[in-house]
Amino acid sequence: MSSLRRWLFAPVDTAPMAALRIACGLLTLGWTLSLLPDAQAFLSPDGLTRGPVGGSSGWWTVDISQPYLACGLLLVASVALLLGWHSRVAAWIVFLGLLILQRRDVYVLNSGDLLLRELAFYVALMPSGELWSLDARRRPPQPRAPWGLRLLQLQVSGIYLFSVVAKLHGTSWQNGTAVGKAVQLEDLQRIVLPQWAATSVTVSAFLTYGTLVAEGFLVFGMWLPRTRWLAMAMGVAIHLGIEATLLIGWFSLSIISCYLAFVPAPVLHQVRDRFRRTEKMVPSTVE
Repeated sequence: MSSLRRWLFAPVDTAPMAALRIACGLLTLGWTLSLLPDAQAFLSPDGLTRGPVGGSSGWWTVDISQPYLACGLLLVASVALLLGWHSRVAAWIVFLGLLILQRRDVYVLNSGDLLLRELAFYVALMPSGELWSLDARRRPPQPRAPWGLRLLQLQVSGIYLFSVVAKLHGTSWQNGTAVGKAVQLEDLQRIVLPQWAATSVTVSAFLTYGTLVAEGFLVFGMWLPRTRWLAMAMGVAIHLGIEATLLIGWFSLSIISCYLAFVPAPVLHQVRDRFRRTEKMVPSTVE
């Protein structure tokens, strides 16, 4: 129990939390801008889905009479989160804004939209404004308890764990044809693969079983320092490959952003220093 308490509550460098805040702000900004052209059709009371969404979970759907105003408020909150201005409040507004807009029309969502909402929720639980923010100008940064970060790390591992479990129960994943079938779905194609690759049984089996192995490795690989970068590289390769070939919304960018939860604070400080082209090194503590 003492080890668990240290893991959850012993103060650590908040650089990963700040990086997640910035990523969440950028993703929400892009997500909202991508929704704007269809906001009236998807969100208004006279849109494609009239009134509250039906079903057992539609009773708490919020009626949005001014879709563009709602999107505008979410844009402002996402910019505030990106800049770290009242970070905690901005994160909660972003989470609630995503929840309200997404609940208005669940038929246009996919898992990427829901993952972005979950990321905003976890960022709202973190002291993400301690570094690289407007909030940090008002007070010196201090190590803080990482329990919100730990919850996100567990969430990421859970995503891959249950993904592998679900795929192992699928016939197309067992016989090695899942990826081959996916890249031939014409309404989801971003880049059309050559016919020989899209229909090759060998290529499909290699990518299908390779995905299962990589996702199984990601369940625990990012936790271990010796395998962390290999696991991240495998995950990034998979999701960028999916992003390049299939239209799956914001899932790939959202899940890759969640990897920041596993990046050590000194590495993030080094990246920031190189980006700013300065030799000043920010001292940090590694758990």
